[in-house]
This record gives sequence, structure tokens and C-alpha cells, in this order.
Amino acid sequence: MPPKNQVDNAAADTPKKKPTMLIIAFLLCFIFSVSASSGVAYVLLKPAPETAKAADTSTDQSKLIATMERTISQQNAKIKTIEEQSEVLKLYLRHSSSTALKNILIDQERNIQAYLKVMKSAMRDLSALNPRTSDWNNQYQYQLDLALKGSIEREDLLKILKTGEPNEKSQ
Repeated sequence: MPPKNQVDNAAADTPKKKPTMLIIAFLLCFIFSVSASSGVAYVLLKPAPETAKAADTSTDQSKLIATMERTISQQNAKIKTIEEQSEVLKLYLRHSSSTALKNILIDQERNIQAYLKVMKSAMRDLSALNPRTSDWNNQYQYQLDLALKGSIEREDLLKILKTGEPNEKSQ
């Protein structure tokens, strides 16, 4: 049996080595587990490139939608203003003297046409009474036809200005 002092010395040396080695082992294990858990957390929580692109796209689309909403509201305000002005202009045109003037001119052209038709008929009747006036009648009938045609064309133009539709008689 070893002397008692040596056993105490051996027992005293062994426990001192064990706690130091044990502390170092625990410390290395702790460092390794913290590193491993940090690495795993980084890998799991790291944003994927697709997610980052989707977030950027979502942000861009949100900005685009906001811009479009502002533009649409501005356009709606402009449309409302134009509609209000349109109603005022329609009212003005209904009570405009230019419409009345167009109606007067159309009636005047119709009266001219009626006069020319009566004149042509009277000249035809006059030429029937006097047989030597047929050449004279043919010459003036042609000129009256030209005047009547010009009057009908003016009436058509006035109707187009007034309504946007051509005269039914000329078609």
C-alpha cells in the first residue's frame, strides 16, 4: 500500500486535472453548439433570392398602383370638368344665333328654289304661247337649272353644317 501522503497527493492531482479538462470540454462543446445553432439559424432565416425579388416586385407594384390611382383620380377630375363645360357649351349652342341663322339660310334657299321652279314653269308656258321663243326658252332653262342646282347644293351644305347629315332629296 502506498503511503498515505502519496495517496492524498495522487488524489489531489487527479481531481485538479479532471475539472480543468472537463471545463475545457464543456467550453468546446458550448462553442461548437452555439456555432452550429447560429449556422443553422442563419441558413434557415436567410432570405431567399426569390423572396427578395418578390418583395422588390411587390414594392414596385405598390408604387405603380399608387401612381396609377393618382393618375386616375386626376383624369376623373379632368373628365368631370370637361363634362360640365360640355353641358354649358351644348346649352349655348342650342340658344345660339348661328343655329337660327342657319335655319334662316336654309329656308331662304328653299324659297329661292321654289321661285326658280315657278319661273321655269312660267317660261315654259310663255314659250308654248309664242312658237319662235323655243331657242330662247332652252337657253334660259339651262341657266335656271344651273341656278337651281347651286341652290340645292348650298342647302345641302347648310344642312350638313346644322345637323351633320346631307339633304335627302339630293341622294
